[in-house]
Amino acid sequence: MGERGSAKSSGEHVALAGFPVLLVRRRVRRVTIAVLPPFGQVRVTAPTGTALSEIERIVSGKRAWLEGKIATFPADPGRERRYGEGEYALLWGRRVPLLPRIGAPGVSLVPEGMILSARSDEPKKREAVLLAFYRKEVQTEAAKLLPFLSAMTGLSPSGVTVRKMARRWGTCYHREGTVHLSLTLAEYPPECLSYVLLHELLHLRYPDHGREFHAALDRYMPDNRAVAADLNRLHRLSAGAWTDHEQ
Repeated sequence: MGERGSAKSSGEHVALAGFPVLLVRRRVRRVTIAVLPPFGQVRVTAPTGTALSEIERIVSGKRAWLEGKIATFPADPGRERRYGEGEYALLWGRRVPLLPRIGAPGVSLVPEGMILSARSDEPKKREAVLLAFYRKEVQTEAAKLLPFLSAMTGLSPSGVTVRKMARRWGTCYHREGTVHLSLTLAEYPPECLSYVLLHELLHLRYPDHGREFHAALDRYMPDNRAVAADLNRLHRLSAGAWTDHEQ
């Protein structure tokens, strides 16, 4: 008993199987997972030498249970997102520490995190800079994907735009031949952008979500249902991914 009580442990905030997790390594025999009050922080306790890939495999196996458990907790009413020190941004599926600065608006990535520069420390100013960065990221990656997807499907839009969208990941105006993507796709793993862009491209040929549309989607991206489920799951979790709930 005395030996366990004196064992050293260390905690780090990581993303495992798409969940923001407080990972604690201790001299224990097995990996245990807990969802802690008051706001649903996921804590994983693992033996000191366990490989991160093995821990992630175990967490992934508890995905359904974790989603259900987290959903029972309320959002933290005492935290307001300020895009400041100690907060995070999501970028292509990773949580990146924010490093706020006062200066010319812009974002740059460094080993320590994401430098977020704005003219003032007002949250709205910082948010606007981050969203502009997301827009450019999605524009750049969509431009890389489009030639491949167009060659595969034989479909080419007359234009692709990226903008803030309240309720959709993307939309297609098939009469005009245009595709519009949500800038917040930059928060999620790259395969999510591939899925949404392919989905909207196919609407140039199939305006609705009928049998032919889904048959084409299955043909060009056999795992599309799993990617869509991941995107929706990660979206539910992203609301709390900007902060840490220290226990």
